[in-house]
Parts: sequence; structure tokens; C-alpha cells
Amino acid sequence: MFTLATKTIHLLFALTLVAFAYLQLNDPDPVVWTLFYLICAVVPLLELINKRNRYVFWIAVGLCILDMGIYTHGAYTYYLHSNEEALMQSMSPAKPYIEEAREFLGSLIALVLINISYWLGSKTRV
Repeated sequence: MFTLATKTIHLLFALTLVAFAYLQLNDPDPVVWTLFYLICAVVPLLELINKRNRYVFWIAVGLCILDMGIYTHGAYTYYLHSNEEALMQSMSPAKPYIEEAREFLGSLIALVLINISYWLGSKTRV
């Protein structure tokens, strides 16, 4: 039962990250973000088929941390304006921090999903 539940979680995480990649196709920089989410989706996919690759995991973690580092300032600026600005609104050149906060949040979600997937994969191997 634990294995079926774990495999289901890996599949859901992979599908979530692939959906994130698909949603990036209409972004101003689709190649960067689509590849980012697809690389992250490989981690739960490999766990799903019991082909763990720690190099792929660490590359994905590194990309998440790098992206979060790049967009930390925008996320913090959005936090300061969060009472007056909705996160889900059209992009505006006057308010780039809204898009940067979204990018930060997407990277954080990806980081959480790949870490949970990797951790669950290690628990089922023990």
C-alpha cells in the first residue's frame, strides 16, 4: 500500500511540474521556464520508475535555489506591497516585482515537490 501511495504521489508531482511547464509556453521567456519545470519533473518521474539519479536531483535543486536567489528581491518587494497588490493580475512594466514574486513562488513549489519526492523515494528503498 505504501508503495502504491508513494508512486501516486510521484506521479502527481511529476504531472504538476509538467503542467507548470506547459503553462509557461505563453510566458515572455518560455524556453527558460519550460526547461526549468521539465528538469524538475524528471526527479519524481525517475523516482516513479525506481531509477533515482542524484545528479539530476542536485541539478534541479541547484536551479531552484538559483532562481529563488534571483527573484528574492522581487518577492520581498511584493511582500511589502501585498496589502495593495493582488498576485494574480496582468504583468505590468511598472510593477515587475509581481512577476518576480510569481517566479519565486513557482521555484519554491518546485523545490518542495522534488525534495518530498526524493525523500519518499529514499523511504521506500529502506
